[in-house]
Amino acid sequence: MEVTKQQAQSLTKEIQEAVAAILAKHGLTDPKVKTTYGDYYKFTLEASPENLDENGVNLSSKEAVAYTNYHNAYDLPAGLLGKQIVVKGETITFIGIATTRKKYPYAFRKSDGQTTLYTEAIIPFLTK
Repeated sequence: MEVTKQQAQSLTKEIQEAVAAILAKHGLTDPKVKTTYGDYYKFTLEASPENLDENGVNLSSKEAVAYTNYHNAYDLPAGLLGKQIVVKGETITFIGIATTRKKYPYAFRKSDGQTTLYTEAIIPFLTK
């Protein structure tokens, strides 16, 4: 028997809801979830300590730390964390660099709290 996509989505949603309170209790936030399904179901969760700046950016997140360490390598000036721009009528906030995502390395937080990634085409809007 295999785990279906629908089963995996349902399991993932239930686990994320159950884990949210536990993470908050321990001061962890910004959970990243990866799942694998098919012959088995695998759920991987990664969370970081909450260390928010004045713009609500978690400075301890993997993306914020990567930006702080590598912004020069990505040809970005310092001080962009928390910068807000409008894309397709929605305000998004720059939260760092997803170094493992070569094609879409620029991470933004949407108004609903979800993270979305962009290509280097976003840079002119971010740096103006």
